[in-house]
Amino acid sequence: MSIRIKLLLSNILMIVVPLFSALILVVILIGVNFERAGFEHHETGDQFDKVAQDIFKEFITISNDTLNNPDKLKDLTYLKGVDSKLKSLNSGIGFVINKKIYYLSEKIDRHKFEEELGQASLSGDAGHKARHDNGEDIQYFIHNFQLSSGENGSLYIFFDISPIRKFVKNFMSDFMGYFLLIILITNGILTFIVSQSIIKPLKKLKYGAEQIKEGNLYFEIHEKSGDEVGAVCRAFEEMRQRLKDALEQQLKYDEERNEFMASITHDLKTPITSIKGHIEGLRDGIADTPEKNEKYLDIIYKKAVDMDRLINDLTFFSNQTLKKVPFNFAKVNLKYFIEDMIDEYQIELEKLGISIASSYDLDHNTMVKADVEKLKRVIANIFENSIKYMDKEKGHIKIDVQDRGGKVLIGIHDNGEGIKAENLPNIFTRFYRADASRNTSKGGSGLGLAIASQIIDEHGGQIWAESEFGKGTCIYFELEKIGEGNEKKDSDN
Repeated sequence: MSIRIKLLLSNILMIVVPLFSALILVVILIGVNFERAGFEHHETGDQFDKVAQDIFKEFITISNDTLNNPDKLKDLTYLKGVDSKLKSLNSGIGFVINKKIYYLSEKIDRHKFEEELGQASLSGDAGHKARHDNGEDIQYFIHNFQLSSGENGSLYIFFDISPIRKFVKNFMSDFMGYFLLIILITNGILTFIVSQSIIKPLKKLKYGAEQIKEGNLYFEIHEKSGDEVGAVCRAFEEMRQRLKDALEQQLKYDEERNEFMASITHDLKTPITSIKGHIEGLRDGIADTPEKNEKYLDIIYKKAVDMDRLINDLTFFSNQTLKKVPFNFAKVNLKYFIEDMIDEYQIELEKLGISIASSYDLDHNTMVKADVEKLKRVIANIFENSIKYMDKEKGHIKIDVQDRGGKVLIGIHDNGEGIKAENLPNIFTRFYRADASRNTSKGGSGLGLAIASQIIDEHGGQIWAESEFGKGTCIYFELEKIGEGNEKKDSDN
């Protein structure tokens, strides 16, 4: 949820929650203030309306009596009966003849009423009110009429409205206080929730920035909120992870560089030491026969060739790592290409007692995208590894080619000594040799399979190995299939 939506919902809730709470508050305060105002706890608003209606009906009834028999109001017994009935309704009665009080309910302050009579005009029907010393607000209806004797009579029906005023006053006071409290609480809670959803992630970001400033990248920021700040936290965490990976990669590169330099030093020093020793032997006259002299020169030449091969491999590997080796891709007829490689190596392999064969589970016109020279180097490096580690009297190498839809899978199998399971994942690492002593008696720079891996990567394929120690090894790699053709010249480009 975005911050904009959170703020919008917060503003809506700041209106809706207080309004809904106000409705509940009204219901509660009506009940509470009815009792505080002096009403019975069982008197609801409808019952109060009924009391007011009963008072008015009683006033109408008495007024009708005065029309039919005005002298009836001189009967004190009648007046007391009416007064008793009105008293049950929290009301009273008053009867005035010629501005003189003839009858007045006990609850009415006589002195105040006399002052009211002196000030008020008694002509026509009207409603008046007066405040008594006891705090009661008395309001009344008046009905003026004439007695049979010609005297002016005035009938007063009193009712106390002070409970209503008290109710309204208390209700409004309580309502405003509690309603303001509800608004403050609602505002505070919503503000806290919204602000925490923003401040909490910002604190995480601050912590993360401080950790990075201190050079610590080994921490994590977990933030699941879906707003903009949460997105920033996740982006920050992704940045931290990438920085951490880059740092670890750099450390790994530094370690590999140190190992690389140590390996170069070792692999160059060994043949140089041998060459130096044999040259000293020649100078000192140790090789005192033509046979020894030829043997020493032959060893010096082989070591120089080994150094030249190592330097070439190092140059190619370094340039390839720096992406400085150009690749010239072309359509290559794979079957013709492999048969050419077999023809090139067959005589040499037969001299070593190693047979070579091929099998194809694809159309003989299948074309692949490849740099011919680089692909030759891949297969040559794999062949050389098979030759170096062949420990059988009757060695055998087989090239198996299979169609895999949009790609072609090439597997080069041998029945050599194989590779131990713990060493298998590392054979494509530069300078890696399973022999911990780095014995170079079998020759090689330790870069052959690493170079093959780089070349296959540039071809957009994968390379991997499967091996069973004591039985042999198979190196697999993929090439992209791009078309078919019948012309062998495509493979010679």
